[in-house]
Amino acid sequence: MNSQFRINVISIVILAILWEIAGRSLHSVLIPPLSQIGSAWLRLFISGKLLSNLAMSLGTLAAGFFLAVILGIIVGLLMGRFREVEHFLDLYINAFMSAPMTAFVPVLILWFGLGVESRIAVVFLFAFFVIVINTLTGVKQVDRTFLEMARSFGAKETEVFFKIILPAAMPAIMAGVRLGMGRAVKGMVTAEMLLTLTGIGAMIMQYGSAFATDALFAVILTILIVAMITIKLVQVVDQRLTGWKTEIAIE
Repeated sequence: MNSQFRINVISIVILAILWEIAGRSLHSVLIPPLSQIGSAWLRLFISGKLLSNLAMSLGTLAAGFFLAVILGIIVGLLMGRFREVEHFLDLYINAFMSAPMTAFVPVLILWFGLGVESRIAVVFLFAFFVIVINTLTGVKQVDRTFLEMARSFGAKETEVFFKIILPAAMPAIMAGVRLGMGRAVKGMVTAEMLLTLTGIGAMIMQYGSAFATDALFAVILTILIVAMITIKLVQVVDQRLTGWKTEIAIE
């Protein structure tokens, strides 16, 4: 872990140096120096504009992602446990998973308008299907020998589910949650760029159309930082829930 952290720090420092050199050598409108981007970020932060829009974006992200996790895991578990449910939903889940989510934005506008509900729905759609598919995969990969052995000893179906199926499927479920978080951030930005004039996505549209590339890159870097932090938080939860798997592998 320490070695990986050092490598990450070194790579960030090298990228920052190269970016600064490129920004000072080329036209600053195309690639502004990192120092100029930092100054723009500081201005946005002090003015309160960055924090207020970021708060709106994080609220949308949290609501949409929470719904996607809860419903995605429930649907995935039902599909994995009951073959009839899987056969009924599989075609639609895979179709939506393959389709570009932005194609559904006009439909969401018709249903929910241009308010926060549409933004939450976009975040939900971006994250939901990958969570369902990973949960389904995790349940189907459970070793049937353990299930039959538990039933032969008189275990009830609820005990089989909560003590064998769910723990065994948890690594795949959390992998889906991690992927879903990354997709949710994309959905958050997409929704705000296409639907509203608030949030981080709207700031990207505003500064991009005005060719204020220093402020534009400052907002983009903020999005990247948010994505890294949120995914890291999911990884921490993942480690707490599935740490037993690492311990078994080490033993």
